[in-house]
Amino acid sequence: MGRMIIKILIISSLFINAVIAPAWAEDQFGGFKQYVDGESLKPFTRDLGSVLGSATFHSGRPLGFSGFDVGARGGLRLKPHKDNKVLRDRGVKAFGLPWVQAEIGLPFRLDGYIRGISFQGLTIAGGGLRWSIRRAVDKPRVPQFLLAWSGHSVTHRDFTASHFGLNLISSITMGWMTPYFGVGADRTTVVVRCIPDRNPNLEGASTTTTEPRFTAGFSIRPKTYIYLHAAFTTTDDWNNGFSSGIGIRF
Repeated sequence: MGRMIIKILIISSLFINAVIAPAWAEDQFGGFKQYVDGESLKPFTRDLGSVLGSATFHSGRPLGFSGFDVGARGGLRLKPHKDNKVLRDRGVKAFGLPWVQAEIGLPFRLDGYIRGISFQGLTIAGGGLRWSIRRAVDKPRVPQFLLAWSGHSVTHRDFTASHFGLNLISSITMGWMTPYFGVGADRTTVVVRCIPDRNPNLEGASTTTTEPRFTAGFSIRPKTYIYLHAAFTTTDDWNNGFSSGIGIRF
């Protein structure tokens, strides 16, 4: 059974990569200057925030003091919002972002992490803190809870963005598999740094959105220190997607 789950997780990751490969072949956000207008700026901001808030957690258990975790993460949305002309008019369907993330266990049941990537004209730097609501235990079937905060700064030639996320996470270890669940919100601001073709008056304009996000997934450990995780994510307007990752955790 364990081997079957591992195979399913690997196949799911390959499927996600296959879906987003056409979009990742070129700059997904390269149509911002050409297609953004007053109506599409807010949906674009919501979509960007929903990806930035993805894959920031994969367990409700803290690392513990001096613990360490490093890995690759990815967030995917299956389609842009119906009013997101920046992506839709460019022909972008599924879209997403990868990250490299490093975490460290701190005193007082805290974990800190940093993440970032330079990808398709985007430079993203982020990080956050997690706090364990109860003392961590390694007993099976004992719920673990984390309160997590994340933040990101995004730079593109045509826009800049900032993102803040807050999540409540729970997980429970069941042998070789750990299901986890999260409920949270993403607050995202995008500032126009170009002269848009469709509405030159938007130069310097900004918009801010706040959107809830729900996550359900599981992680497994094929080896003692190696883990894989995958999750389904959705928002209040059923903007569905997936997140996944692989890493080493001590």
